[in-house]
Amino acid sequence: MINPSNHIKLVLATCCALLTFAANGFAVEENQKGRQIMDSVDALPLIEKMISETTLDIFNSQGSLLFSKRSRTASFVQDFRDQDKKLNRSLSYFYAPADDKGNGALMIEKAGMDDDQWIYLKGLRKPKRIIGSDKSSSFMGSDFSNGDVAARDIDDSNYLWLATEKITFKNKTLKVEKIQSTFKDPQMRKDYGYSKNIVWIHVKSGLPFKMELYDLNGQLYKRATLLGFTIKKNRDDKKVFIPSSMEMKNVIKGTKTVMTMKNIKTEKTAGKVKPEIFKIDYLTRKWW
Repeated sequence: MINPSNHIKLVLATCCALLTFAANGFAVEENQKGRQIMDSVDALPLIEKMISETTLDIFNSQGSLLFSKRSRTASFVQDFRDQDKKLNRSLSYFYAPADDKGNGALMIEKAGMDDDQWIYLKGLRKPKRIIGSDKSSSFMGSDFSNGDVAARDIDDSNYLWLATEKITFKNKTLKVEKIQSTFKDPQMRKDYGYSKNIVWIHVKSGLPFKMELYDLNGQLYKRATLLGFTIKKNRDDKKVFIPSSMEMKNVIKGTKTVMTMKNIKTEKTAGKVKPEIFKIDYLTRKWW
């Protein structure tokens, strides 16, 4: 998510042309490296079927817990073995607190098309499709937006490698790559409400240990932090690292939401996760 014209160019009167060429060449190299890293992460093994109990703990700016929203969440990755064809599906049914019981959310990724994202709020009595600027709206009253919880196509963005850094996570030092991304389409930037994202990602696991999201004015808007992860094996007996707890903090408002997944069941143990449940009808039908 960077415009090469914004790169700092060193200009000396005696060799202006040479240095301009060198600066542009550096920008191309960095963009290639950023894309290569993201391609590497995108090619990591995936879980085909998963079901979990998901909690959204929503805190106010004083750090007091306002709500704990609980849901059953299922996910399915179509063609999970094929990097070029894989498509994501997710379906959530909220059962607590009482005011949220019966609400639901559905996300269907479609090849070469806009994703289908729907929410069902029992007060509205009908599913509502998430389109356009709805992507930047709050997901179920949390600090995550509708766009934050949806799948992203890697080809929707440009990537710039910024640095290799070390972070400490649970007393372990890990090497991560700092990558900046921007949507290619200006309309997507407006819809999602982000001018750029910066992620600190561990390439071997694909875990995003930290992310900074900037608003359309270039101001730091939200910061996501990985709090925990689990490791499962997929149908091909390959290890998959799954984020199990993530904090999203609105640095402008001071509020935060912690999303936690528990009782995670995958593959054969996620027996009720079938492709046919990822339909609008199942926002109001029992699938679990």
